[in-house]
Amino acid sequence: MKLRLITLSIILLCFTVIKTYSANSGIIAGNVIDSETGEPLRRATVKVVGTTSGGYTDVKGEFKIKNVPVGKHIVKISYVGYSEREKVDVEVKADEIVNIGKTVLGTITKAVEEIFVDARRINDNEAAILALRKNAAQVSDGISRQEMSRLPDSDAGQSLKRVSGITLVDNKFVYVRGVSERYSNTTLNGASLSSTEPDKKAFAFDMFPSEFLQNVNIAKSFTPDLPGNFAGGLVQLNTVDFPESKALKVSYSNSINTNTSMRGEKFLQSQSGSTDWLGFDDGTRRLPVGVPSTRREFDALRVDANNSVPGAKEKYESMMQSFNSKNWKQNRYTVGPASNSGLGINYSNVSELFENQFGFLGSVNWGQSYNIDDIERNGLLANGSKLFSSNGIKSVYNSSLGGLVNMAYKIGNSSSISLRNVYNRSADDISINLDGLDYPQQLQYKNYSSQFVEKEIYSVQLGGDNSINLNNMFIQWNLGYSYSNRYEPDYRKVRYDRSVSDAEYNPGTPYRIQLTATEQGDGARVGRFYSDMNDNSYSGKIDITLPLIDNIKLKFGTLAELKDRDFSARSITIITPPTDVAISPDIEDLMTDYENPQLLFASENFRVDDGLRISEETKLSDSYKANEDLFAGYLMLDIPFATNLPVLGNQNFRFIGGFRFEDSKQVMNSYTINDESLDITKSNQDFLPSLNLMWKLNDISNIRISASQTLTRPSLREFAPFSFYDFENSILVYGNPNLERAIIQNYDFRYEFFPNPGEVISAGFFYKKFENAIEETIQPLQSELGKSFANSDGDAINYGIEIEFRKSMGFITESLRNLALNINFAYINSEITVFQGNAVDKRSMWGQSPYSLNIGLFYMHPEMRTSVNLAYNTFGRRIIQVAAVGQYDFKDPHIYELPRDVIDLSISQPVFNDKLELSLNIRDLLNQNIIWQQGGETYSSSYRGTTIGISFGYKLY
Repeated sequence: MKLRLITLSIILLCFTVIKTYSANSGIIAGNVIDSETGEPLRRATVKVVGTTSGGYTDVKGEFKIKNVPVGKHIVKISYVGYSEREKVDVEVKADEIVNIGKTVLGTITKAVEEIFVDARRINDNEAAILALRKNAAQVSDGISRQEMSRLPDSDAGQSLKRVSGITLVDNKFVYVRGVSERYSNTTLNGASLSSTEPDKKAFAFDMFPSEFLQNVNIAKSFTPDLPGNFAGGLVQLNTVDFPESKALKVSYSNSINTNTSMRGEKFLQSQSGSTDWLGFDDGTRRLPVGVPSTRREFDALRVDANNSVPGAKEKYESMMQSFNSKNWKQNRYTVGPASNSGLGINYSNVSELFENQFGFLGSVNWGQSYNIDDIERNGLLANGSKLFSSNGIKSVYNSSLGGLVNMAYKIGNSSSISLRNVYNRSADDISINLDGLDYPQQLQYKNYSSQFVEKEIYSVQLGGDNSINLNNMFIQWNLGYSYSNRYEPDYRKVRYDRSVSDAEYNPGTPYRIQLTATEQGDGARVGRFYSDMNDNSYSGKIDITLPLIDNIKLKFGTLAELKDRDFSARSITIITPPTDVAISPDIEDLMTDYENPQLLFASENFRVDDGLRISEETKLSDSYKANEDLFAGYLMLDIPFATNLPVLGNQNFRFIGGFRFEDSKQVMNSYTINDESLDITKSNQDFLPSLNLMWKLNDISNIRISASQTLTRPSLREFAPFSFYDFENSILVYGNPNLERAIIQNYDFRYEFFPNPGEVISAGFFYKKFENAIEETIQPLQSELGKSFANSDGDAINYGIEIEFRKSMGFITESLRNLALNINFAYINSEITVFQGNAVDKRSMWGQSPYSLNIGLFYMHPEMRTSVNLAYNTFGRRIIQVAAVGQYDFKDPHIYELPRDVIDLSISQPVFNDKLELSLNIRDLLNQNIIWQQGGETYSSSYRGTTIGISFGYKLY
């Protein structure tokens, strides 16, 4: 008994000592970077002077020293070959983490003053993103999560348009430095992404919520360690690796739109499914199971039914009657004030696992919105006279669901491994109602369409950072998989018309549905379209950095990317029976009821003897399989050096140069217009050199000079020698088998000045020369519009200037120290020559805006923490669709998107000790029309309204 009491007393004493010691100690954290390259310094020594506490930086250059006694301390940081630095008056509090931010170490041979940036360890704020930009190997720009959260930008594309030299086209495609989306590339955490666009190789940025991002970096010049398939820019999306601390936050948002909310029964929507709110079709719109799997089988069944083959009639009628007729009805609704809403939950934690750090970050977001556009659509003939004119409304119901799960584990101080998962899906339910006039045929018409499009993307990356005790060699590796799907079930189109003369003499003349008696029908007039696209991308890469003498670094690595795509489409049509078969009078009566097409297309009205019939106009060439393989390797030297210039004295430089080799192979398997098998293979091997020189004028300013060669490859659809019908834009698209990849020479010059953390003043000039630039062209065919692709005739050029000013206004007067101004302006010009038939078209490149301008005013009250943010965005007139000049009588037939001024406002206020944050957001305050023009006439116009929203974010802990 006595022994037990002694043992228990010792245990209690030990526990008390440990508890007392823990209660009187805290943690010091921070990270250490190289002043020349901005890269983390691994295995740097960190000591708390006067104590036994200390440690080393890990593979990310970070450190965390535990059990530091409460009080003020001096932290000494050193690294072999670098000057030693101290941080004084570091105050440690009990059971708290004090982060001393970044410590910049320079080599002993250079006089480098200490720089401390009081920023969180993760790179989600302006100071951090500008520090990365300051020390980057290439010309780059970026935007942080802090900036994205200031304004009501719901997706990555809306945020990126705030960056200098970037414009957003069609609300989802990023144009960098005036060149179209084909000349840009996108990665997520360093791995390639699959695309949800069937006829583009571009990434649709409306698919990626801005809440998932830590920052976005846009590399505008090329270094060998980057993919070589870009000219405008490489958009690098980055999610959080290690979270800062344990946290749980819930958020809710709601908004109204001045053109949508509480506007009476104006919103159009066809029958919805039970899971539309989650972005899934529940089968309401799917192609019935009994439909023949190919058009040939469909035609055979229809012919057999006409010829009274035993059992064929019954099978044909059963199949026709299995289609959901209720989908044709467009119902009208009133959008309530609480209809546009969103929910989010975010959780993060950093814990100890087997005496190492384990970080977890999870996020789930859901949202829905209703929008109405008042639209105008017109078309011109070759002589400039009107082809058609129409007005109506476009209603869009959007739902989105996404999630992010990231895990990271540090293994000692030399290695870390991370697993990052991002999933997002969205669905658009689009209903269009147009009243118009067909001038050549003198017909008044009513066009209705209903479309449901699901888009899904999933990306997972397993990566690691490893520091090896072989001259401090650093190895980074990444294995990635990306999947995307675009599913479009039951895109319905129906057209009714009547003669203008009949309507003039008898205003009560009914509109009549435009069914055809041809065997295949016309899906552009009355039909149902189904498509499905699956995209898979597999990637693996390894980068090795080997420090040499005098702080010189050799970097080399390899990359493999394997992509495959499967695209299929079906065009189902509705036709009348042959002329020798009379339609039932009750069906005839329903052909003029344009408000209720679902009654005409009811199941019982599809019968062989006296009813409607269903056919198919799908071509084998409307579906294809393709794959693209890329293997690359590179070698790069990073050499800092000093010179003693006669006039300027000692100057510090940094040279980054080398080359990249890429071996690519593209394979397409489809059919010709005559249903003959078609197999296309394109293979290229390219050496891509790169030279970058960085002149470090001092610790806060650089001059950059860059020269490189990059390329862009045509998409598989563009070089395939067959045509397919683009049902969304009502245009025939045909490929060009002679299309070649474009080779681009890039030149950059930029001056950068970083006066304070979070501030920058820069000015730069760029010049690009394109060999075989790829452009699209639109021309009128015999009975419709056609679009194809061509290489430029001779070299194309693209050049411009970029200016950025981001600074606190405190330098004017102390009373303005809490007000920051951000201005960026880009002036861009381009010139391309394309040979079209017998005409030569010399113009600016498609999609290139002659200028873009962003102005932002950001105010933060230091005590109340009130934040007021005002942003302005505009761009110059740009070609949005290219027309064939030789086919039109007027000089400039191209379709231009006109400039519009966009002002966004955001006000936020944290309360309850920053537990709750309240925000008011106003998007598109001026609410100007989106206008396209051709030949000085309005081609298209959309009026969308202003969106006013509120949001709440509450931190549970």
